[in-house]
Amino acid sequence: MMMLKLSLLVAAGGAIGAVTRFWVGKLMVSSFGVASLWGTLAVNVVGCFLAGVFLAWSNMRSDTLELRALVMVGFLGGLTTFSAFSVDAITLWMRGEERFATFYVLLSLLTSVLAVAVGVLVTRRFVLV
Repeated sequence: MMMLKLSLLVAAGGAIGAVTRFWVGKLMVSSFGVASLWGTLAVNVVGCFLAGVFLAWSNMRSDTLELRALVMVGFLGGLTTFSAFSVDAITLWMRGEERFATFYVLLSLLTSVLAVAVGVLVTRRFVLV
């Protein structure tokens, strides 16, 4: 029963985060004429800031499992593309694993960008012939 409750909290938070991301994109179009670049930057930076605030606050408490599901995994996961990655990297750093945190950041960025490039190339080569 607890897993169902947590799943529903993640789903609700994710829906709210995704809709918020959509409206931030719309706001960027109306403000700057460009949605993707500035909207993505805005939600990632604000979302990562909120993830840091929530991480620090929730680490001082022990009763936040449901709130973590709703806010961190759901809302911030739906809002940003960067918050979970950033929390993982900072958590490693806070544990004293600076080298692994640095490796994780570099590996994540490089392999993610490479994966997008490979996906584009494969699709262009084999799908859009």
